[in-house]
Amino acid sequence: MSLNVLLSPRTLTSIEESDVYRMLQKDEDDNQEPRQSGSFKALQEFIESDGTRPIVTRTVKAPMTKPTPPTGNLQKLPVCDKCGNGIVGTVVKARDKYRHPGCFVCADCDDNLKQKGYFFVEGQLYCEIHARARMRPPEGHDLVTTFPSS
Repeated sequence: MSLNVLLSPRTLTSIEESDVYRMLQKDEDDNQEPRQSGSFKALQEFIESDGTRPIVTRTVKAPMTKPTPPTGNLQKLPVCDKCGNGIVGTVVKARDKYRHPGCFVCADCDDNLKQKGYFFVEGQLYCEIHARARMRPPEGHDLVTTFPSS
């Protein structure tokens, strides 16, 4: 299979006929003064007036960026039940309460309850020793620890 392509070269009779050359010439013909900032103009006018004309400036406030409202597709961070901060990363959930792994501690002794078990007494988390101390069985009854079946 052969592919024959016929190219017709475009030749210019002179450089002056090219579009690029015309654009460059047009830019050279347009002798415009360079743009100046307002403060530079005020300084230049002050210098040219031999210091007799006051410098006129205007007060400009810095632009304020408004915080963007969260979009609907972002998940709300769970809030730690102990410290009240949002939890990013690993979350410990006990009943309907969320905690940081470092906040998952006994309310009395601050021992971490990971791998030890925990007990809720009046809405607080306790280790077994402190949960037993807070729970008083009725007279004549023994305190028995039971574990929920999974």
